[in-house]
Amino acid sequence: MNNKSIGAAGILLVSLSSTASAADFSFSRVIPSWFSYSYAEIEYVDMDDGFNGLSAGVSFDIKPNWNIMGQYLLASNSKYNLDLDYRVVSVGGGYHYQLKNFEKSDLMFHASLLQGKTEWAAESRIRGDESDSGIRLGARLRFEPQPDLEVNADISYNSLFDNDLTFSPGVLYRFHPHFAVKGSFEFGDLDMLSIGIRYYIQ
Repeated sequence: MNNKSIGAAGILLVSLSSTASAADFSFSRVIPSWFSYSYAEIEYVDMDDGFNGLSAGVSFDIKPNWNIMGQYLLASNSKYNLDLDYRVVSVGGGYHYQLKNFEKSDLMFHASLLQGKTEWAAESRIRGDESDSGIRLGARLRFEPQPDLEVNADISYNSLFDNDLTFSPGVLYRFHPHFAVKGSFEFGDLDMLSIGIRYYIQ
């Protein structure tokens, strides 16, 4: 993660801290969320070192302010006479609510269990793989500056394969009550551009 990314992540953390200090953290009553958390989405991903592929994810509200989510990522690359596949499955949940003094915005805390696998095959038919499990912990701020337009930012700690701090700004435009286009860029040890479409279940 380069210095610019670390600086941006630090600014976001300060912003989240100052915003959260003005927010209502009461868990004794429900603070309705501004955004929907029941959706399915698919994205094209372009990662460092020439990896690219697809990511599919789902999220469901299970009760006010709580959601469960899952994601599957598959990216591939061919170089140095090797065919490489990178797969990650994640399952987790989140707690989200609208900030009291920041209109049209949600703050979400999320946690996921991760299972990753890297596979390679050489022209000489030599094959191998490496697996790892880990966790992802983070916070996401979502804001609607204009109707149907969302900007968001996420900062997360990811322990899969190698400890990594990631910062992910993104944008989403809802062009239909059930559909939106989205894009994001994840800064970290393995930078990743994502472009896709989301379908809102509710």
